[in-house]
Amino acid sequence: MATNGGIDDNEWQKLPCDQKVQHKAWKARMTGYEECVTLFRTQNSDQSPEFMKYVSLMKKFVIDSNENAREKALDAVFAFVEEANIAAKTVNEVSSGIITKCLNARSKMKERAFDIILMYIEIEKQVEITEELVKGLENKQPKIVQACLELLRKGLSEFGSKVLPIKPFLKQVIPLLDDRDKTVRDESKLLIVEIYKWIGKQTLMPMIQNVKPIQMQELQTEFDKLDLNGIDKPRQTRFLRSQQELKQKMEETNIPSSVIIEDPNLDMQEDLDPFEMLEPVNILERLSKEFYEKIESKQWKDRKEVLDDLLTLLTQNPKLTSDTDYSELVKILKKIIAKDSNIPVVLVAAKCLTALAKGLRKSFKNYAISVIEVCLDRCREKKTNVIEVLRETCDATYPGTNLEQFSEVAVTLLTHKTPIVRQCTQQFLTKCFAMATQNTLPKKILKIYLSGLIKNTTEADASVRDSAFESLGMLWKCLGEKHVFPNLTDLDDLKLIKIKEYAEKSVLLNLRGEPRSNAPIIVSPTPAVTKKPTSIEIPIIKSVPPKPAPVIKKKPAVVVIAAAPPAAAAVPAAKPSIPTNESIEEKKKESRPPKSSAPVRIAPSRSKQTLVNTSLSNPKINSAKIRPNTAPISKSATISSTQSRNQRLVPILLPPSTKIRPKPPLSINRRSSIDLTASNLQRQSTSTGGSTSSLSSTNTQSSIPCTRLQTPTSSTTISILRSVSNDIISSPTPSNSNPKSRIPVRTMPMTIIKKSSA
Repeated sequence: MATNGGIDDNEWQKLPCDQKVQHKAWKARMTGYEECVTLFRTQNSDQSPEFMKYVSLMKKFVIDSNENAREKALDAVFAFVEEANIAAKTVNEVSSGIITKCLNARSKMKERAFDIILMYIEIEKQVEITEELVKGLENKQPKIVQACLELLRKGLSEFGSKVLPIKPFLKQVIPLLDDRDKTVRDESKLLIVEIYKWIGKQTLMPMIQNVKPIQMQELQTEFDKLDLNGIDKPRQTRFLRSQQELKQKMEETNIPSSVIIEDPNLDMQEDLDPFEMLEPVNILERLSKEFYEKIESKQWKDRKEVLDDLLTLLTQNPKLTSDTDYSELVKILKKIIAKDSNIPVVLVAAKCLTALAKGLRKSFKNYAISVIEVCLDRCREKKTNVIEVLRETCDATYPGTNLEQFSEVAVTLLTHKTPIVRQCTQQFLTKCFAMATQNTLPKKILKIYLSGLIKNTTEADASVRDSAFESLGMLWKCLGEKHVFPNLTDLDDLKLIKIKEYAEKSVLLNLRGEPRSNAPIIVSPTPAVTKKPTSIEIPIIKSVPPKPAPVIKKKPAVVVIAAAPPAAAAVPAAKPSIPTNESIEEKKKESRPPKSSAPVRIAPSRSKQTLVNTSLSNPKINSAKIRPNTAPISKSATISSTQSRNQRLVPILLPPSTKIRPKPPLSINRRSSIDLTASNLQRQSTSTGGSTSSLSSTNTQSSIPCTRLQTPTSSTTISILRSVSNDIISSPTPSNSNPKSRIPVRTMPMTIIKKSSA
């Protein structure tokens, strides 16, 4: 046997390479595989005839019964696929064999199997590879399923969604999130996260909406960790054979290779539509038999119940058959939105219309305009939650129509009697304008909208004006100044500035409602604005009227000039002046004025003074209304008049022991408030001698200490007047006052005016 074995060994070693790989002995095959690697690498051309000998043998390489030989066979297959031009013909047989025999083997073999599968993608056989990997997802061995998921993830991560389309395998991957094997569940979750990077949340979420809440929560946690604008932004790192020359050029110019695929990926995201991956469903066949009866019920709970069932049905089947007549169903839902008084029922009906519009898309065009009109008219409800739901319905319905078809309804809504309806209409138009172009919004249609919007810029309601400016700003941004500005010549500069501000803040959208990637800013200052800078700045800077002078707000000081009596007519009257603290101190130092019958001008005080009318009897004093005196303490007192012409004089309260003798009424000058004459204000010196003087009304005296020490010469009478403000003038020396007197004592300056005894 040894001899035969030795003879056999010598025989297969002499065999050519293509026969060794078919030998019964695994060692002979393994040796043949090693020789194939060298052979394939040393060929001068990828179309060498040597490759033709092994085309039919490749499928046997990957399913070799001996694991050691199979490991070497995979090296030969990898070299063949990488070097031979004809390798593309072997993709189905080789990939199928790799999936069934190599993905559940040892790690080194598994790594080489991955390299071969990815190399087939590089030679642009991604469609065939995807089909084989999707078949592998149905394998009963969890290791093979997990390996197929990993291959799909690696291929998507390296080549991108443009090279390896997501649509063919996503539907088969989602159920594996609930697989009984943990490795399969984890790998499918990683693949979903990778898909999320390439197509985004808005595209992916509708496809995975039926995933269990726990799994959805796990996915959402992973989604939240991603920074798609930074380190986690997907980039193609491996390129097809057709992209190799471009890759080399980019590397020679030191430009990152990731730049090559960024724009194609954006295109891919635009082209990838999850809606196309769903199966259409006819929901009318699944409605309950009692639907049309309960929808007309007078009980709002019955109506809401069937509408909730309809909404659930529409949510579970987001794609609807386009060849079905939904006119009756749409008519009922519109009627509820327009006339139903129950808000919860209206909200559910609006959500059902939103789902119908999304499920039919352009097939909803027969109902689009009427639905938008009804929804915008119901915005008169003025409730935020209702308006938000109705706005979503309008947005979902708009793809079924266009601005030209909607223009007639828009003109009617822009003149609606309810301001909130006009506001909501203009907000809806703003979003429509953001998706418009010069082709979808020609000049003749533009003028129709501009007339209504310009008219609303003069409305009394601020929200209507602002939404009109916002719509005009979006038109300015979308179509450019040269198309919009000629129609705005009648607007003043302030309105043009506001339109320009909204234009600068506006964001243009694509047909899917997403911000455009490279939206040009077409905003430039208007000639009217640049020519008249002054007229622009004046409205912006708020002109505040000058405040009145502080003097006007204060109580004016009244200067009282004594009327000259007939006997002293020759004495000139002094010019009126307002005394200050300094002038009062100077008067203290001056010698006492000579005794004369001529009256002396009384210097007014800044504080409010009081008047006394001695012609009245039985006076009462409200001591609680007495206000503190803020005038400086001085030996001289000042008496001023009141400010009102109609001031009522009230008597001052005198001690009960005094007797009142009638006296002629006071002379009152209306212009200067009060003129005090010698007959009204008298001073009499006391007959007892000393440093005190008495205050009396005519012959009635009240013992009040005087503030000036002097030798009495004659009896003096001082008349004290008090106003209705109940301010009372009292002696500055409370210690010498009569304790029986009810006159409140307060220190305040007084001017003592003497009258000659002659």
